[in-house]
Amino acid sequence: MLPFLIYALALLACALYLPPVYFQPGAQEFVLLLGGLSLWRYSWSLTHFTRSLIYRKRVFPRWRKQVEEMGESGNPEHVFFLLTTFRIGTDVTIEVYREAIREAIRSPVPATIIASIVEISEENIVRALFRSQQPPDHVQLKIVRIAGTGKRDALAAGFRAVANTPVNHHRAVVSVIDGDSILTPGSTEACFRFFALNPRLGALTTDEDCKLEGNQRTIHWYRRWYQLRFAQRHVYMSSFGLARRVLTLTGRMSMFRANLIIEPEFIDTVQSDYIEHWRLGRFNFLTGDDKSSWYYLLRNGWEMWYVPDVQIVTVEEPPHPNFFTGATVLMRRWFGNMLRTNSRALKVPRRKMGIFTWWCLIDQRLSMWTSLFGLGSVTIASMKYGLGLWVVSIWWVALIRFLQTLMLASTGRKLHISWPLLIYFNQIYGSIVKVYILNHLYKQKWTRQKTTLKGQGKRWDAWYKAASSNLSLAFYVVSFITFILFMTGIYDSRDIFRTLTDAQQWFNFPYL
Repeated sequence: MLPFLIYALALLACALYLPPVYFQPGAQEFVLLLGGLSLWRYSWSLTHFTRSLIYRKRVFPRWRKQVEEMGESGNPEHVFFLLTTFRIGTDVTIEVYREAIREAIRSPVPATIIASIVEISEENIVRALFRSQQPPDHVQLKIVRIAGTGKRDALAAGFRAVANTPVNHHRAVVSVIDGDSILTPGSTEACFRFFALNPRLGALTTDEDCKLEGNQRTIHWYRRWYQLRFAQRHVYMSSFGLARRVLTLTGRMSMFRANLIIEPEFIDTVQSDYIEHWRLGRFNFLTGDDKSSWYYLLRNGWEMWYVPDVQIVTVEEPPHPNFFTGATVLMRRWFGNMLRTNSRALKVPRRKMGIFTWWCLIDQRLSMWTSLFGLGSVTIASMKYGLGLWVVSIWWVALIRFLQTLMLASTGRKLHISWPLLIYFNQIYGSIVKVYILNHLYKQKWTRQKTTLKGQGKRWDAWYKAASSNLSLAFYVVSFITFILFMTGIYDSRDIFRTLTDAQQWFNFPYL
């Protein structure tokens, strides 16, 4: 805790030497530094934190107690473990399947492991692991061999294998697991009884942690970044959980009602999802299968819960030795999946998702701009109010991100002194990536498989998509900068009149 004490003392010492005008509520400088947008963002962050505590400390423990009191009467009749494996290291594959098999053996109900795999070598590994565990008769293994055409096809083949298994699907659940996700002991039984507690529960997801693979000298910042992201995820997912609808059903491990995932429409949605964009036309999704399944359940009015006391461990391999480059690659995939689904999710009637979930979807669109507003306004306004504004802004950013870091202590994670810097990096650089992706939704790429969505149409179509997307991006940026100019008082309505007058004189336009 010594680094945090030094950090706090440094903030206090710096505050004593800051110009007092920035702390006077009536001053223009104060309003600029701590305006309505800033107060809204801080209050929104505090709202999520408060809701998270309510969910983790009061609401969810009550649900956990109820399912424990149900005992075996809350068990499903069958549980499926659906795992997809493609181009994952042998050591990781062995660990993932070994723990999945052990979890199936621990299950108090009949279990079927469905392995959706591509290569014969992977099939041999899975069969050998299954035999080595000497599973009882109530545990079965099914191998589904597919072509290496992507995870969506692998999932669809696995869903159809579930549908073809002669069980009562209305009394069964399916745990969908990534090929790099390791189940922890007892995680399955700790989850599946919630479906008996609530007949409107369509799916649930859990807490996550990770272990990093790669050169230890190059993954230092990745390790801190992932630890921060999972701590923030725990807070936000708990806040969403209070609304009974999370904003994503992570592909790492989510559990579904079996009768939902065998529906032809659900399978088609996951396998061949697409959107119709007013400018880009129709294009298929490459990544984001978890967003497709989430959207299907949201559209049909199902609840989706978060289980904060169950944790899945994922094996992460940074996509690039350089942290900045690797973070960019990952952000483009994560935020692309989010934004491609956001616009159509907002078309779902609010009565099906609730006001809070609806507003969170709105906030996904707004937050990229509000996060950049502070930095943009300080950059522009410093030309009018002086460079002292930069000094106070840096101090304010350091203070707020320090407080946000301390709030994450409630998650039980070990805090690190680098988190305030990484929080700001996520907010600012993440917003820049979001703005870019918002205007280039057609660009998609896997990180592990190194595959991209092939271009569709003729060369003209590719040129049009790139040119119109760049033009759209330029329009957004210019509009945003213009908005900041007005908000900071650098530009006002009289300047518009003078600009039009100058244009009339220059171009000799009589109607101006």
